[in-house]
Amino acid sequence: MLQAEGAGECLRRNIPFVIYALPGDEECRFMASLPDAGGESHARMEGEGDCFFISRFASDEPYMAGVTDEMDEEALVDFLAEHPDTMYDGCDERPYLTSTRRVSYDEAFHMMTRRLKKDGGKVVLSRHEALFGTADIIDTARSYFSLSPNTLRYLCFTPENGVWLGATPELLLEAVPGSGELHTMALAGTRPAGVSGVEWDDKNMLEHEVVVRFITDVLRSHDLEVTTDPITELEAGIVTHLCTPITARGEIKSAGRIINDLNPTPAVAGWPRQLAIAEIDAYETHQRRCYSGITGVRQGGVLMVFVNLRCAFAAQARIDEVTGWVYNLYAGGGLMPDSVLDEEWAETERKLAALYACIESPVTSSPGTSPGPVTVNPTEARFLY
Repeated sequence: MLQAEGAGECLRRNIPFVIYALPGDEECRFMASLPDAGGESHARMEGEGDCFFISRFASDEPYMAGVTDEMDEEALVDFLAEHPDTMYDGCDERPYLTSTRRVSYDEAFHMMTRRLKKDGGKVVLSRHEALFGTADIIDTARSYFSLSPNTLRYLCFTPENGVWLGATPELLLEAVPGSGELHTMALAGTRPAGVSGVEWDDKNMLEHEVVVRFITDVLRSHDLEVTTDPITELEAGIVTHLCTPITARGEIKSAGRIINDLNPTPAVAGWPRQLAIAEIDAYETHQRRCYSGITGVRQGGVLMVFVNLRCAFAAQARIDEVTGWVYNLYAGGGLMPDSVLDEEWAETERKLAALYACIESPVTSSPGTSPGPVTVNPTEARFLY
């Protein structure tokens, strides 16, 4: 309960904070830290102390936004008791008030696949859904976390990126100091969960192989010995992904440099990478912001970095005199030369479903009492910061 109260105070006062749980952990951890004199909230992947960090897709920012372990929930209560008037500036960005239009998605699909049929490669096309829900975002987060125990689950605020909620299954890199070993995974290829006894199609297998090859090439470029485990399946809600665990061993001079070379992988951008990013910039009608960027923690010296999937950007707003939260839910899929339009759209719907359901039915709502999420009316929405 104290974590929820701390998060609520941080949201009201724009204090950088995070509630997170690592894959397999039942209990969440709370951290909060004050912004610096310039209103920024920095975290370093490599260094001393524990921290949480989150960055944008294909980011070239000079620093990583995040939260350090300056205060736990009890220390925050003590700080606010001594400084009751504490208030900081919020994030300048707001969620979109309209969803990606199907006609825009279709046009981007046709432009991308036309080039892929000619030249080959892969491009990841994403979209977003704009929704308004009246439940407290902390209750929504608690409900969402309960559905995905084997993911990195988090609710955070930084002044650079605003409020983000996510439960991501994709490990980009895990590094234990002094072990001479890194762990990562190739996570690409998607189909509905519950399919058994049916081989994966060529499109998904080829998409997966592109990611495996890219990751192993990057790790070998850092003079590491790379081992790939057999392909397995990883269930994430109502979808199943192809997953290849990968281990690298050797002298690890800089985990940060390896992460920079890996990010973004073809699983969220495409291949060739720079061409794919250019097409994403040209044809997607929204900014991805932190979706498909990286997020993670340094905890007890162990660095765990994830690709930021199954996530949403949120801000408090009023619509028709009702206070709630506007969410932008993000999802995407890898396009190959033989991709089918309606199948790709349906894949994004499946990826959005779990978080959508939590906004619709938060754990604190009795049956029939929650109006659920609604499509945002841009002429009626008023953000509260």
